[in-house]
This record gives sequence, C-alpha cells and structure tokens, in this order.
Amino acid sequence: MRLKIVIALILTTLIIGGCGVSNGDGSNQSSGNNNQNETKDKPDVEAFNDQFTEEFLTSTEPVREGYYPLKAKSGAFTLDFPEDMIIDKTRYNIGPYNRSEVIPFYHPENKDLVADVIVEYYSFVVSEESSKDSLSNRFGEEIEFETLETSVKGQYTEFAETDDGVLGLIWNDNSQQIQFYSLWNCIEGLSEEQCAELKNSEKEKLKSVIESIELFENRSG
Repeated sequence: MRLKIVIALILTTLIIGGCGVSNGDGSNQSSGNNNQNETKDKPDVEAFNDQFTEEFLTSTEPVREGYYPLKAKSGAFTLDFPEDMIIDKTRYNIGPYNRSEVIPFYHPENKDLVADVIVEYYSFVVSEESSKDSLSNRFGEEIEFETLETSVKGQYTEFAETDDGVLGLIWNDNSQQIQFYSLWNCIEGLSEEQCAELKNSEKEKLKSVIESIELFENRSG
C-alpha cells in the first residue's frame, strides 16, 4: 500500500503544473521572489544552502525559531518553511498563469526518518468536500479531519493524521485551496518506540507549518 501511495503522489506532482515553470503569462521562466540576500548574510542552514530553495525565501530573519518566511512563486500563499528542509527542484511545478503550483520538500540529511512533503495549490477548486474524498482515495482509507484555528480571516484550515503521515486542507471564500500531505517511513533498525518518537516530532513540526499557511487573492507574484 505504501509503495502505491508514494507512486501516486510522485505522479501527481509531475503532472499537476504541466511542464516547466510559468511566470504567469504562459511562458516558462522562473519568477522567483527577488531574493537579494548576500551570501555573508545567509543563515548556515539547509534551506539557505540550497540555491533553489533560497529563491522562495523572502528574508534571512526567521519568523520563529527554526522557520523562515516562504512565498510561493505564484504569489498565492506564504508559509513558515523549516530551516532543515529543502525544495525538490526536479518535482516542482507551477501551472500557466499561476493557477496551480506544487512545492515538494524533504529533509536532505535526516537518516532515521525518510519524510516527503508536498504542498499543492489550486486557484479553481469548487468544493473542499470533494478534495477530502480525493485525499482519502489517494491514501486508500477514510480520513477524518479536524479543524485548526488560525488568525487568518476568511480562511479555513483542517488537519488529519494517518499511519503514514499528516495532511492539511486549507481553503478560502475565493475558491483557492491548498492540499498539504506528507509521507514518512523510519529506517530499518529503529525500535517501534524510537520510530514513534520521530514521527510524533515530525507531526508537530508539519502541523505548525500547516497552521502558518496564508492564502492571498492576488496571485500575480
């Protein structure tokens, strides 16, 4: 089951945004976030040591300990990005006219817990209930979501947990939506207790990322 889920998520990442990177007018150019941070000012953390990931980060000042502000290239949303993770350039996609975007990220150095996270943005989703059904189908089980309270007005956030990872669903009254999901797997040799501890720590970390997501009606970037 886990292998089928992984394959499905990778295929989704590759096809959602189409080929290449759109700058919003249908052309395939990366717009970036005009990050002009000088090398000497950059924090010595994984997120800033990866050139592609750095393009998304808008400040070298953390928004809270261990997290830096990220703005999607579509301009559609922001989130608190973990300093010890990087974006997978090979699977990143942005759709024509910034109508969709897929941001996959992972831990490049964590040898004990293999974690893969995907953030999918859509500007045209009609129903959050249909998205919940879609997520349940992807994971092959009925998923129960719980409401997360955030300070963003007109935005709704829900969270769910499975044996293989965590999920988030964020939407607003403008039919914009983000589907956030992760998969993790402990390496062989770890005890059940060690694995459970790692998964719980990762769950809380990713839950805080989900809570930090903020959608914006202006999607011009």
